Amino acid sequence: MEFKITQQEGIQLVGKLVGSTVSVDYTAMLYEQPADNGCFLSIWQDTQIPFGKAGDPTNSIKGNERTGSQVFDQLTTNVPYIVGWGAGNTTGTTDPNYGSIGASVSFTPGSDEDSGGIVTGVSDQVSITPALVSANSIVATFDTLDGNNPSKNGNWIGLWQGSTIDFDGGYLQKWDVTSTNNSDSQGLNVEQAIRSGSTYTLAFASGPNKSDIVARVTFKTSGY
Repeated sequence: MEFKITQQEGIQLVGKLVGSTVSVDYTAMLYEQPADNGCFLSIWQDTQIPFGKAGDPTNSIKGNERTGSQVFDQLTTNVPYIVGWGAGNTTGTTDPNYGSIGASVSFTPGSDEDSGGIVTGVSDQVSITPALVSANSIVATFDTLDGNNPSKNGNWIGLWQGSTIDFDGGYLQKWDVTSTNNSDSQGLNVEQAIRSGSTYTLAFASGPNKSDIVARVTFKTSGY
């Protein structure tokens, strides 16, 4: 079945390192409630996210506005840092789920540094794309952050009819991600047939909770 992608979205992080301070601006998912969903930003002295390891410090997102910023102060200078966006809490607790990181921005002193000594961060985010769409199945490709084990960290894919999603589990169908590779593809057998001339949205969640969605793609099908 032919289809056309009409919109893609993921968590957006941009940031700068100034001396011993990191400043990060974020844009959350459309219609998300970041504070209610337990989203957080955390920082590690590392070159990639150490999934499952607590950051130091961790800043919870305080408001439900889609955009905002956080700063991390008093860092050791001249070493690499990475900031990650966590999708939510460990199930059944109020503790951050450090396996749910869905976007990052990394800083390497001496790299991408301007004349004023400000280092611009390098951003990365989770994405999902339909590769094949048929009447009763979809093949989806996904790209998550380096170091992520999707199966171990409870990643899942959801399908909605229409161009919007919710964070309460109102999907047509949900599939657990079975791969242990951070970037891979997965076949999705669909119980309710995909209709021609219709709009659907696939979303990728970086943790097991219904609200742990960090990326989506909307597509419209044409004829068979």
